[in-house]
Amino acid sequence: MKYYWTRFLPSYAQTIIYMLQESDYKPKQYVAWLNRSNDFRSITKRRQLDFTHKAKLLLTVVWLMLVTIYLAGVALFVESIIMGNVMVAGLAVLLFAGSPLLTAYIVIVPLYIGYVIIQAPRQRQMVASARQILAEHPALKIAIAGSYGKTTAKEILATILGEDKQIAFTPGNMNTSIGISSFAQTLKGDEEILVFELGEEQVGDVRELCNLIQPDVGIITGINEAHLSSFGTLERTVATIFELEDYLGTKPVYKNKESPLVVSKLKADDKLTFDRTGTDGWRVSNTKTSIHGMTFDITKNGKTMSAHTGLLGKHNIGVIVASVAIADSVGLTTEQIAVAINKTVPFEHRMQPRRLHGAWVIDDTYNGNSEGVQAGLLLLKDLEAKRRIYVTPGLVEQGDKTRQVHEKIGRQIAVVADVVVLMQNSVTDYITNGLREAGFGGRLLIIDDPLEFYSNLGHFVAAGDVVLMQNDWTDNYA
Repeated sequence: MKYYWTRFLPSYAQTIIYMLQESDYKPKQYVAWLNRSNDFRSITKRRQLDFTHKAKLLLTVVWLMLVTIYLAGVALFVESIIMGNVMVAGLAVLLFAGSPLLTAYIVIVPLYIGYVIIQAPRQRQMVASARQILAEHPALKIAIAGSYGKTTAKEILATILGEDKQIAFTPGNMNTSIGISSFAQTLKGDEEILVFELGEEQVGDVRELCNLIQPDVGIITGINEAHLSSFGTLERTVATIFELEDYLGTKPVYKNKESPLVVSKLKADDKLTFDRTGTDGWRVSNTKTSIHGMTFDITKNGKTMSAHTGLLGKHNIGVIVASVAIADSVGLTTEQIAVAINKTVPFEHRMQPRRLHGAWVIDDTYNGNSEGVQAGLLLLKDLEAKRRIYVTPGLVEQGDKTRQVHEKIGRQIAVVADVVVLMQNSVTDYITNGLREAGFGGRLLIIDDPLEFYSNLGHFVAAGDVVLMQNDWTDNYA
């Protein structure tokens, strides 16, 4: 109750709408965040409220509720004085004092009513229209599912296949039924290949998206503890992602053999597995890595190409070679494929290097999984550096594996980094436990203000350093 007074600040109404927005307007996530918050001055650290039409409408509703409850409290208090009724006065004070708390929870009601009356019918209509558009579309449809690596795989596919084909793909993280339906409305009808990223939060999500898209080819990029807090168990996560294979049946599904949980579901006759050594008869050799990317050779049945990619991290080679196999199957020549691979460059905030005062900073802040952490640390270990600096807040949505995952991360960091920078939050102690267990002897910094640290990174690094920044930690996680 120490900071209860912060609920009476003028910024309070905007803060709770920000909390709703950052929770994707999902009441369960919003209430959980609300229940663990005390000081409402420190909620918006990393982002600010995006004043969409929906946010403005809800903000108006919140202010109307606050003013109504305040006025009701004042009216009751005045009435209690006139009547000389102590109980009414107490009720007035209670109503006034509890108004911010009441408003924060009651705002869910108009949100739900708006969803049922306006949003849900519109969404059903949009999805039905998109299903018809996609059913009639003649393009080859490729669907990508997995706990991680979906966006990277989509971008690689789009770059390689786009060398000779008319291609369209879902932009950004537009991977829900609504996002994909919006994308479907933009199609011209002359596309030869469509690439879709499939999101998942609960059992049945991938199956539902497959019914909408009706894919011809699938890629499973990998499975881990991501979204474990919503799935509950890894078994449910695995089953949900493999709904893609269940839907496709005998149609081709490329699966990442570098993911142990994917391997656990492989059948004895699975031929379309991929890793950094190749897939479907395509073999990778002579791999070399630098801060500027990777070079390697790819061969199959007399077809040979020497490739260069600007992407960092050998874990990307598996997805590249799977894309090569698909490109070959739809008629691209080895020359076209080699040229296309050369066009693959780091994506924003995903193993993206930049120079800073003579140091290299690798921005991998959009990574959000333990396999990505391991891949990043392998890259950091391979690169020449005066100091190897690792920066992270940790991972979110790890469920009951949170401690186990972060202590393992600490142990992995300890054998690679000279300097470790952690952002203070609920998993920091677990990472430091892992560092301690592995006998980390370097420098450890724990930062309370991430934005200040990132803004002043230039004062922290020196020429010759390599800095790897991994993961993000949004405001709705403590």
